[in-house]
Amino acid sequence: MDNIYLPQAVKVLEIRKHTPVEWSFLLDYKVKEEPGRFVMVSLAFAGEAPVSISGFESRGIELTIRNVGQVTSHIFKLNPGDIIYLRGPYGNSFPLDKFKDEHLLIIAGGSALAAVKPVIEHYIHKQNSTLRRLDVLAGFKSPRHILFRQELEGWKKSHMSNKCIDIEITVDGEEDYAWLGSIGFVVNFIKNVKGIGKDTRVIVIGPPLMMKNSVRELLACEVKEENIWLSFERHMKCGVGKCGHCRIRDKYVCIDGPVFSYTEAKELID
Repeated sequence: MDNIYLPQAVKVLEIRKHTPVEWSFLLDYKVKEEPGRFVMVSLAFAGEAPVSISGFESRGIELTIRNVGQVTSHIFKLNPGDIIYLRGPYGNSFPLDKFKDEHLLIIAGGSALAAVKPVIEHYIHKQNSTLRRLDVLAGFKSPRHILFRQELEGWKKSHMSNKCIDIEITVDGEEDYAWLGSIGFVVNFIKNVKGIGKDTRVIVIGPPLMMKNSVRELLACEVKEENIWLSFERHMKCGVGKCGHCRIRDKYVCIDGPVFSYTEAKELID
């Protein structure tokens, strides 16, 4: 019988540094492209942590990691060619079949953009992936906190060549950086999305308060509850529904989620 807790040794192929504390690691680990799922990442004597897959490439998967604790601080000491340990992927994925030929709005706050980056790339880069319209609202604390600058430029070029794609990047404040883009909380820009209404499909991901306020604004814009999907981030130990750390009422985020429709999510009160 296979050991579901046994990780696989994987080589680090490339490291892409976005900010001092947020890096992307391209790993020699190939899985089916299912945006929204996560893997359990570990290092000996450091521990294990869940990380959303932020990219599917021909060479492997990309994980975007924020250096915030013991496990991640050890990961940030790795170099290309070093070994890291993975198991998974786990959880469900975003329901791409329900977005076909529809208007999709993606709202992401901060580093949570990493988890929906594969959805954006799926629709921008694949010819057979059709949407009526794609809008992306991504909010960051300040210009120096912006992730995926190179990818964002590519997405904006797609916007220039395709009027059915719109990318809006906002920052909470300018600080001392030259910033010519939008300023303000991402929730304040929802009402400005072209064509938003009852049939718009929406993905919301980010800090809990940001998601709560975004959903309130979406409902005010007459978006139907069943057309809103949220992705939850919880503390997990096993990833397979055994430890109970991620349980909310009768749901396990690691196996029933992390993606939930709002009709489900609104009942999940800790």
